[in-house]
Parts: sequence; C-alpha cells; structure tokens
Amino acid sequence: MQHVATAEEVRKKIVEHGASIRDRVIENLPHNYALLVEQVKSISRTYKTDFDTFVASLSNVRGLDLLITYTALVALLSKHRPLSDAELKSLAAAYEKHVYDVFSASRIRRALEEVGVEKDVANQVITDVLRASSVINNKYKSLHLWIAKQRKIADFENSIREVVFRGEGGNRVGRGVKLFLRLFIHETNIPLATKIAYGQEHKKYILHGDMYTALVTLRSGAFEDVPTLTAERVKARVAKRLLCEAKEGKCRDVVLRLESIRGLVRHVGKISGDPVLFERGAYDIGSRYCKDLRCEECPLKDICRKHTFIKVK
Repeated sequence: MQHVATAEEVRKKIVEHGASIRDRVIENLPHNYALLVEQVKSISRTYKTDFDTFVASLSNVRGLDLLITYTALVALLSKHRPLSDAELKSLAAAYEKHVYDVFSASRIRRALEEVGVEKDVANQVITDVLRASSVINNKYKSLHLWIAKQRKIADFENSIREVVFRGEGGNRVGRGVKLFLRLFIHETNIPLATKIAYGQEHKKYILHGDMYTALVTLRSGAFEDVPTLTAERVKARVAKRLLCEAKEGKCRDVVLRLESIRGLVRHVGKISGDPVLFERGAYDIGSRYCKDLRCEECPLKDICRKHTFIKVK
C-alpha cells in the first residue's frame, strides 16, 4: 500500500527545499555585495558567541553598510510591487554599473531609471533610503551596528517599519518589511543579527503570505493537520470537490481569497520549524512549478496532494 505523506512530512520537504536554494535577493545581489555576504557569514559563524569580537571584525568588512543600503532599496521597491528574479538581476547590474561603492542620490537615480522604475517611485524610494540611513547613523553610528545589536525579532521588525518605512502599515509595506527582516535573521542569508539568527528567536519569524506561498501550502496539503476554523473550512471545500470528482460531475474550483487564508499560511510556516526556509521553499516551488502546474518536475511531486483545483486570488 502506497504511503500517504502527512502534512508534517510535506512541511519538512518544503523546508528542505528552502535549505537547498538561496534567497532570491541574495541570489541576485550585485557581485561585490555577494562577496560581502560570504564574509559576514564566515565572521558570524566564528564569533556568534563573542559579540565584541564579532562587531570588531565587521568593522573590517569594507562596504558592508552599502550592502545594507542596497537591501533597504530593494525592500522599499518591493513595497510598490513584487520584484521578479529578472528584475532583481537587472537592478543588481544597473546598481553595480552606476553606484558601485560611491553612494549618492544621483547615482541611485540613474540605476533606477535604467531598469525602468517610475520617476515618482524612484524619488520616494531614494528619499526614504537617505532618511533611514541618516536616522540609523545618527543613533547607532553605522547601519551594520543597528542590525547587529538586535535581540528580539519583534523589536527588529518594529524598528524596520518605523525607520525604513516611516511607520506605515498595510500588506504592501508588510511585504517590504518582511523582505528586509528575513535577510538578516537567518544563518543562510546575511546573519548580522546573530542573537536572532543562531538561537531560537529566528523561529518566531512570521512570513508575509504571498500568492505563491499560499498556493503551495494549500495545494500540497501542508495545512491539513491545522485545527483552526479556517483550515477546517478549506478542508471541507476540498472534500466537497473530491466527492464531486468521484461522482464524475461538473465540479467547481475551490477559489479562496488570499486575505482570508493568509493567517493560515503564516501559521503553517510557523509550525514548520523554520519559517524562513519554509517561505523560501514554498515561494520557489510556487513560482517555478505550481503556478504553471509543472507537477512532474516539482520537488514535492511524490508527496503533494496535488489539489490543483485550489485557486487563490
């Protein structure tokens, strides 16, 4: 008898896939900044229990604050709309060409213009980046010290929202906040916030809950052991659809609004054991395979429920 994977096993597989790939932003950094990431990883692993030596070693990493500025720029751009891998790659190339290691508003503007960012958006993003850099430098002396001194994920997230995003709310801003946050709180990214990245604190990360992550979470069955009202409602609708198929009737798709199931997706990420890796893995699977129903190529093909009749809007 063929083994039917449990929801926990599906979640584990998604996390494993997340661990096997790099974060999209890290994957598409300007070349020189990508080298800085590896330096930070090496230093943080070596001195994760010795904060003073860790900070002293970071001071020798030339251009680290420029890397942080770039990630803030990407996060602010993502507030306006999600950035594809191709757009991240183009932005990295333009940034390396025009900005390199000399940070200025005019240079950043040229880079943004080259990749087609609207003038109003570019101006707002540049203003916000300059403002955030000024505020952080005045209070912490450097951007990397601001991040290195973070201890609690909730406090760090609030600080990002307040300083980088001017205290704004809403899901679009939340997308940018989560992007910036996850880059510095996990050992596989840029683990500057070592107290978060190397303890249990990073497991408190609450993922954003985008379309692709939601699709994979629901279609794969990764949510099926969650005892919440939302989960029970989704399971009931799935069961009704499967019953219809068994009767060979004309069956309707299960259409769900993202806002109605975002909390469920976030909860599944939380109970996965590593929400950063779960989000990374689910997003990658969703964007590369699930949206186009490339099930036979998918990393989850042997354990996925394949409820492709679930649609999220």
